[in-house]
Amino acid sequence: MKKNGRYNFLFVCLVLCFGAKSQVSVNFNASLYGRSLDGLSFAQIINASAQPVSAKIKVTIREMTAGTVATVQIPYFLLRTGINNINSQSFTKSNFVFAHNTAGMQLSQTGKLSEGEYEFCFEVTVGDPKTQAVIDVSDFCFQSLISPLTPLLLIDPAEWDKFCNTRPNFTWQPPMPLQQGAQFRIIVCEKNEKQTDVEAITYNLPMININGLYTNTLFYPPKTPDLKKDHKYVWQVTAYQGKTILTKSEIWQFEIKCEEEKKEPGTDSYRELKEVEDGNYYVANKILRISFNNPYNPGVLNYSITAMSDANKKIRKLPELKLSAGLNKYAIDLSENSSFKKDQEYMITVRLENNRILNLRFIYTE
Repeated sequence: MKKNGRYNFLFVCLVLCFGAKSQVSVNFNASLYGRSLDGLSFAQIINASAQPVSAKIKVTIREMTAGTVATVQIPYFLLRTGINNINSQSFTKSNFVFAHNTAGMQLSQTGKLSEGEYEFCFEVTVGDPKTQAVIDVSDFCFQSLISPLTPLLLIDPAEWDKFCNTRPNFTWQPPMPLQQGAQFRIIVCEKNEKQTDVEAITYNLPMININGLYTNTLFYPPKTPDLKKDHKYVWQVTAYQGKTILTKSEIWQFEIKCEEEKKEPGTDSYRELKEVEDGNYYVANKILRISFNNPYNPGVLNYSITAMSDANKKIRKLPELKLSAGLNKYAIDLSENSSFKKDQEYMITVRLENNRILNLRFIYTE
């Protein structure tokens, strides 16, 4: 009797402490975590009272057109004073009920919410899990418009691409609409013989494993060793926000393959500059021979050479060249400029009138 008396006294104290106004509230970022069923567990339950309490939560998901999509009954768990998350053990033991409509069936099968305008209502019941006595019940609702994400697409290096640059840059197209604060993680792994792409990206030690990226381009990291010639690699990009993975790209393979450039006969062989890269590379043995047609006025050639390992690094002290109307040919001696490093990749860019830009990627050798 004494034990029950103490228990009843504690229960009365909890009731008096909560009073007319609930001491428990809910914070839920519906735009971020409302895309999946698992995202519900990231709701923050704030206990503003001075002592821990037990609470159970009923989450109702409604779509404005379809109506109720699902309900989740989360059993009692302990709320410490301050901010609490729904622990994974309690969430796993929850009772999930899905509506017999299109949105409900898709959620039950994929765990993802389809496109629509949603409301997430959290009914928090503070009470005693043993006696089922209720101290307080409060409701908190959050709205979010869910639109489908476009795929996260890899761009460069392209799938099955073969090239000689052992320090390539990586570019991808972000998913849209991109959530505010979304970041990217890129993984590059060597692929061994008889391995699938998935096995290589899962089990092999990454050559590059960088997260926290806010842009869709990664310049080859300066302190990372060069990739090996005649070796195959796979890469993948993941978009995430906080602890939630938004989407992943496909896994693409590329190969570092350096084939000897056929020697061009004579000294009058020049590589033509083009507005669109053809994917090939040109080996410049000390001298860079280029040609292009200028349909505009003559003057001074507006050109620059950039190291592909650092897009912001332009080569200085280049010779001044005259630009003629019609066909132009240049043999630029690069050996006298110490900025050019053997077996490194560069790009020459020529700017003509009417914003016309011509490019050529080349590898410097001696």
